[in-house]
Amino acid sequence: MHSENTFDVLIIGGGPAGTCAALRLLSLGYRVALVEKENFPRPQIGESLSPGIRNIFEYLQAGHLLSRHNYLQQLPAKVIWESSTAQNISAQQRGPGIMVNRGLLDKDLLELAVERGLHLFQPAWLNHKLWLDDGKWSAQVQTGKTVTHLTATFLLDARGRSSTDHERRITTAPPTLALWAYTPAQQMPNETLIEARTAGWTWGSPMPDQRFRILSFMNPVKIRPGAIADVFGHTLDKTQLFRSIVQNWQARDIGACVVSNYVHRFPWDRRYIRLGEAAFTLDPLSSSGVEKAMRFSLQAAIAVNTVLRLGDEQLAQAFYEKKLIDAVVTHAHWNADYYAHAYTNEHAFWKERATPFILRKDICTDFHQKLYGRFTQTPVQKTAARQHGSYGAEAIRRLWHEPVQLSPALTYQDVPCIVNDTVQIKKGIRHPNLEEEIAYLAAIEISPLLIKTGSNATLGSIIDEWSKITTYKDAASMALFLWEKDILIQRQC
Repeated sequence: MHSENTFDVLIIGGGPAGTCAALRLLSLGYRVALVEKENFPRPQIGESLSPGIRNIFEYLQAGHLLSRHNYLQQLPAKVIWESSTAQNISAQQRGPGIMVNRGLLDKDLLELAVERGLHLFQPAWLNHKLWLDDGKWSAQVQTGKTVTHLTATFLLDARGRSSTDHERRITTAPPTLALWAYTPAQQMPNETLIEARTAGWTWGSPMPDQRFRILSFMNPVKIRPGAIADVFGHTLDKTQLFRSIVQNWQARDIGACVVSNYVHRFPWDRRYIRLGEAAFTLDPLSSSGVEKAMRFSLQAAIAVNTVLRLGDEQLAQAFYEKKLIDAVVTHAHWNADYYAHAYTNEHAFWKERATPFILRKDICTDFHQKLYGRFTQTPVQKTAARQHGSYGAEAIRRLWHEPVQLSPALTYQDVPCIVNDTVQIKKGIRHPNLEEEIAYLAAIEISPLLIKTGSNATLGSIIDEWSKITTYKDAASMALFLWEKDILIQRQC
C-alpha cells in the first residue's frame, strides 16, 4: 500500500530518456513520478531521428506520435564525405528516418505517459535530495509556491548535460564547437546535406516548420563578440553544398555551444541512476543520440525492475553498466572509423578524431576501470570462418550427413540476459568467431543444446533433435550458423 507521495521511481527530466523510462516502468506496474522544470513544448535541438527510433516507439505503443504532426519522413540526402564529389543517397537507402519538431514530440510523449498513470510535477524543480537510512530517496519538489515531499526507491536523473559536473565526466572524444542557424526552406533543396570540410563538417536539413537548419562543427575557438556571424559565414563559404546561401545570409539568431563527449564517472550510485545525456553523450556525427538515449532507458528500466522484483542489485547494476559501456565503446569506434574515411582525413580536425580514446587520468571508480579496459583491450583475432553458401535447403542437403563435433575453442561463460523483463544469469557460449558471448539463438538457450551434442552427431541429426523444441526452420538456421562460425566442426572419423 503506497502513500500518496511515495513512489517506486522518481524521474527528474521529461525529455525522451526520462519519458521512455517512465512509460516502460508504468507498463511494468510501478508507481512513477516525474519532475520537469520547463513548460512544454520547449525549444529543443535534435530534430533528426535515426531509423531505429521507430522500433522503440512501436515497442512503447507510441508509434502514432511520429505521424501526429507534419513531420518529414524519409528525406533523401546529398553527401560529400569519402570524396570531394557529392553522392546522392535515396530515402530508401537511408532508411526510415524522420525529421521532427522535438518540442512537440517531447510534449506528446510526456502527455502519453500521464495518460498511462505518470504523476507529473511541471513546471517544478528539485529543492533537495538525500539518502535516508531506510534506503529511500527523499526529495523536496517545488511547484510555484507549493512544496511537496516525495520519497522513492529509485531516483533516475534524465536532466541531460546540465546535470553533469565537468569533474564527474570521463572524456571520450575531443570537444567540438557547434554553430547553427536557420534559413528559409525554399532557399535550400528538400534533402539532407552533409559535407566534410578541411577544418570540420556541416550538416543541414529541412524542418517541419518550413525552415532549414544548418549546423557547422569545428574545433573550439574563441570568437570575439559580434563576430559569430562572420565565422559561421566563413565556414559555409568553404563548402560546395551550402555556399550559395552565404550572399543572402541573415546575420541573426545564430546559436553556438561546445559539444562535449563523455560518460559519467558514477552512472549508478546507491540507486541514483543516470539516463540519456546525464549518463553519456555521443559525437554529433552519430545522428542517433535520441534513439540511443531511449534504448538505454529501456535497458535501465529492466535493471530497476530486476532490483524491485528479484532484489539482485549487484546483477542489475552490472547489466546497466555493461550496456552503458557497450554503447559508449561501440559508438566511439564507429565515429572514429567514419572520421578516418573522410576525404579530408589528413587535416588536424580529422586526425585527432580518427582514433577512439578515453582519458586514463584519475581512474577513480570500478566503472571507470571497466570502461578504460574495454577501450584498450586487444580485439579478438578471429579465425577464418568457412563459406558454404546460403543457409537454404541446398546447404542443408549438402551437409545433412556431415559428422560434426564441438570446436575445442568453444567455452562456456555466464551471461546476463533479459528474461521475463528481468536480468538473469544464463550460461552462454564464447568462441573467437563471435563478436561477444551469446546465450540465445532464435530465442532458444543454446548452451544446453550444445552440451547434449552426442559423439556420433551429424548436422542432420542435430537439426532433427532441435526441431523437437522449435521450428525446423529455426533449428536449421541455428545449426548452420554454428557451422559457419566453426563452432560445430567436421568430426574426423
